[in-house]
Amino acid sequence: MNALITFGCSWTKGKFSWYDPNISKYTQMSGQEMQKHDPQEVDEYGFRTILSRRHDYVNINLAAGGSSNQKQFRLAEEYFNTDDYKKYNNVIILWGITSTARLDVWDNKKNRYKNFHLTKLPNLQWATEHYNHDTEVIRLSTQIQHWDNYFKMIGVKNYWFDTFNHHNYTYDSPNMIMPHKKPRDLMSNLCIDMGCNSSMNGYHHSKWSLDDDRIKFLHKNNLVNPITHHPNRECHILLADMLDKQISWT
Repeated sequence: MNALITFGCSWTKGKFSWYDPNISKYTQMSGQEMQKHDPQEVDEYGFRTILSRRHDYVNINLAAGGSSNQKQFRLAEEYFNTDDYKKYNNVIILWGITSTARLDVWDNKKNRYKNFHLTKLPNLQWATEHYNHDTEVIRLSTQIQHWDNYFKMIGVKNYWFDTFNHHNYTYDSPNMIMPHKKPRDLMSNLCIDMGCNSSMNGYHHSKWSLDDDRIKFLHKNNLVNPITHHPNRECHILLADMLDKQISWT
């Protein structure tokens, strides 16, 4: 038995991947209704599920909607402190890097970790004083190098990809998907493959808004839903095809 272990944010989780613009029960939903419905089908149509089924792998998913990179590194630490992965003959890690403007913070009132998005209005003052994108990319580079070394040590194959923004890392990972492309992120390359001529220099925050030319292009071409602007069912097939070419499954 083989396992595909996935890390990332809502794109890797497959949030709203069930949405189909040709099915009226979906197109009539409000944002609140979509949120309520999502848990029923979130595991059915995302690229992680498509890839797992194509290659007969069990999918162990740790990606989460709204997740920060920090949260994914924490979850990886927790998971790989167990021996669960040793149950499988072949293990592949597929890890999507998300926006740097997100944190994983402890909430004393709720007694749990929560997502802390620096692009939200109440958090902008904190971000002005404490957030620097370039510094976060340097930290990411160090963390990617650390996990490359760890996975090599335990004999596990791993792949990284930029999800919806290209990052100029200070470490060239041999396990980065589309390493020599600029931009290398999935969203930009999806747009390029479809003939988009707009700027690829925006930074998408995935906060239910059309905040750059690339997400506007995907919206215009019916590849994201019109409310949360996450990839829909058709788009996830395209993303699966894009990633599949880059992964060695044997």
